[in-house]
Amino acid sequence: MSSETITRLEAENAALRQRINELEMRLEAYHTGNAMLRTTGHTGAFNEFQGFRTTVERASQGIVIVHLEGVITYVNSAFCALTGYHALVGRHISTLYFEYDLPLLDRGLQKVRYDGIWQDNISLRRSDGAAIPVHIDAFLICDDAGQPAAITVIVEDLTEELRREERLRLFEALVENAPDAIGVANVRGNVIYANTAYQTLTGCGDQLIGMNAFDGIVEHDRQAVRTALARLEDNNAVVLDIRIQRRDGGIAPVSAAMYAQRSPRDEVWLIGFLRDISDQKRAEAERFALQQQVIEAQRAAIRELSTPLIPISETAVIMPLVGAIDSARAQQIIDTLLEGVAAHRADVAIVDITGVQVVDTQVASALVRAAQAVRLLGAQVILTGIKPQVAQTLVQLGVSLEGIRTTGSLQTGIRLALDHDAIRRKGAGR
Repeated sequence: MSSETITRLEAENAALRQRINELEMRLEAYHTGNAMLRTTGHTGAFNEFQGFRTTVERASQGIVIVHLEGVITYVNSAFCALTGYHALVGRHISTLYFEYDLPLLDRGLQKVRYDGIWQDNISLRRSDGAAIPVHIDAFLICDDAGQPAAITVIVEDLTEELRREERLRLFEALVENAPDAIGVANVRGNVIYANTAYQTLTGCGDQLIGMNAFDGIVEHDRQAVRTALARLEDNNAVVLDIRIQRRDGGIAPVSAAMYAQRSPRDEVWLIGFLRDISDQKRAEAERFALQQQVIEAQRAAIRELSTPLIPISETAVIMPLVGAIDSARAQQIIDTLLEGVAAHRADVAIVDITGVQVVDTQVASALVRAAQAVRLLGAQVILTGIKPQVAQTLVQLGVSLEGIRTTGSLQTGIRLALDHDAIRRKGAGR
């Protein structure tokens, strides 16, 4: 037989002997207790003992009983499930401790022996070597003579509690360091929580706690907020842009997302996330101003293109018109024509309407007014490009073109203007 086999068999025998000892101790305690109860005839006490035993066995907390020296005499099912051990009776409680925590165990046992109680948060070692965070509540058990006999330890698993605390700390750190303002208020609007960003946004600091959140909203926006909050009964978040009144008098535009949450005491909390959109609003204003500048520049370009004034000689200018003419453009025609005649010191102004498809009372009136205004500056207007249908329309409208020279084509009008210029120069030469 090999040495490895011998070693394995010895280990198995030792484990079996330990298990037999544990069973014998438990059996002896059981028979002793039952015999004592039966011989004395205390049936009620026996039932009470059984009730306590059942309660301990089914308790959700782990329960351990140890001798004063630390040897385990009893463990309930919850403790076995917690630690992963199934055979602990007869073993020293130090089995459940990490080596670096053994001094803590010694101090704890000494404390419970002298003070009668020991409470602490510690880590126990599972059978697989993992650490289990637990809270222990150990107290001394005395015999009928009042002498210390054993120690009972109630163990509560703190794994879930510590995990919740860790998550809570994580979320607190996230909320406190969030760039957006986050606040919680009751249904009356009184602030019960405000993160750093919210305190900074309002300029109130930690004094914001207890203040009414509605007072910090620009008065014109309060009704919109109250209307939005009325829709929170459906547990749907509402989002709207509002303005926050800062303590220093400044205004901070924010995008607010709000929803309602019920507390464990069934109180309604209003939770709001406020994002400062000052930079966004500023950029929008700058973009709008730039757009307006572009639009105005386009309008100016369109005005110049819609009423162009072209000098064709030292004393003559021409304005070709294309498209429809409304009241605004009619006034622009008059203004541009007068400014051009004055600027160029023109004697003749040709207005070509070849590209004007529709001539109505408004167009005819504009042309007459333009001619009259030009005549006041000492110049003459030549109207060119009059098509037969336009001539017929002018006759039907009864428009008087007195003082306006007309031609059927632009070429004829230009020739007349140039002839006038030649005559003028010849006369000036004499």
